[in-house]
Amino acid sequence: MWFASYKEVRRMVGIQALIATTYILYFSLIGVTIITFALIIALVVIISKQK
Repeated sequence: MWFASYKEVRRMVGIQALIATTYILYFSLIGVTIITFALIIALVVIISKQK
């Protein structure tokens, strides 16, 4: 039976943490981009109504 060494386990946990962090950053970037475009559109609508 094969058992992973502590070094391999730490490497696997580190890689999983890195992947999870990458996912969080990627989807956060998408969310911030969507919010930014929505705010820009709202500002354009508000400014165009004032004139």
